[in-house]
Amino acid sequence: MKNLFKPHIDNLVRYQTSFGRDLNEGLRLDRNERVSNFPPAVFEDILNKFKSYSISASPDTDVLYRKIAKFLDIPKEMIYITSGITEGIRILFETLTNPGENVIVLHPTYPLYSIYAKMYQIEYRKFGFKEDLSPDWDSLYRSIDDKTTMVMIPNPNLPVECMFSVEEIRCIADKCKEHSAALVIDEAYHYFGAPTVMKLIDEYDNLVVMRTFSKAFGLAGIRLGFMISTLENIRYLSKTRSLVETNTLSAGIAEYMLDHPQYMYDHVQEVKEGGKYLQDEFTKLGLRWFGGNYTNGILIFLKNEDETGSLIDYLKKRKIYIRGAFEPPYNICIRVSIGQREMMEIFIKALKDWLEQRKKHN
Repeated sequence: MKNLFKPHIDNLVRYQTSFGRDLNEGLRLDRNERVSNFPPAVFEDILNKFKSYSISASPDTDVLYRKIAKFLDIPKEMIYITSGITEGIRILFETLTNPGENVIVLHPTYPLYSIYAKMYQIEYRKFGFKEDLSPDWDSLYRSIDDKTTMVMIPNPNLPVECMFSVEEIRCIADKCKEHSAALVIDEAYHYFGAPTVMKLIDEYDNLVVMRTFSKAFGLAGIRLGFMISTLENIRYLSKTRSLVETNTLSAGIAEYMLDHPQYMYDHVQEVKEGGKYLQDEFTKLGLRWFGGNYTNGILIFLKNEDETGSLIDYLKKRKIYIRGAFEPPYNICIRVSIGQREMMEIFIKALKDWLEQRKKHN
């Protein structure tokens, strides 16, 4: 079968993540997931939602569509449920791009944007950050041309946190329209503090908004997201759907959380309190940090790449998992997922121990 392999796909370098973590006793600070587990009573309540036929009968996603539509106060025909934002990104590349065209993506960001660009043979143009970590607007507008099919902006973004206003997004949408390009706004972290641009969909037929249940809702394990756009756009994009958009268990858990949105709002408040605690502690320790205001992640700048590797290894031995290995110039950074203060205190204690150890050896 090797003769059928496509060289550009065969040459892709892919990494599987989240291996080797102790999910029973470890502290998950590496994937921007919900750090704390749901209370046992909530988990039991969710499980009680399912019947014996839930794993035997084919899924019916209509209830989930209606609950999302009610929660967002939009017609359900403007929604397309996907297997996380990841599948939404893939569908957009599959349906809106052709080899030789280009997409412009705020970068660094979620790595699947660049992976899908390579997979679909699309030029990946970076809309980056300046030295002060503010977005480089010139790099965006300089990059858009008549071969640009999509501009893709997570709002807010990670690992370098930034947040765009509705008016800034409106200006980008206008520029995209001049070149007949789509504007895709990834609102994965919206509920942590950034404004939504969903209302602009009535004004811009080139706008697609993506959402997920993974972040503020704390449901990374169910792999569920959705796209929102005009009726015509969703009619076209949803032609890519499989037999059903998701499975019964994922749909049922999402329905439960939409019926009990206070759990999401409580989680967001936990993150806000944990983020403020981390910011104060990093400042006291004399560490340069960035973020923790509009997302559930925060960057710490260390002296060099050796230090980032040392800290990651040191914490991993304590079953505390953090994220590093970013591309330059962020290769001297580690990213910490933010959760409730009690768990952040465990991380800070371990960080202080590592700093003390480094001081003794230097």
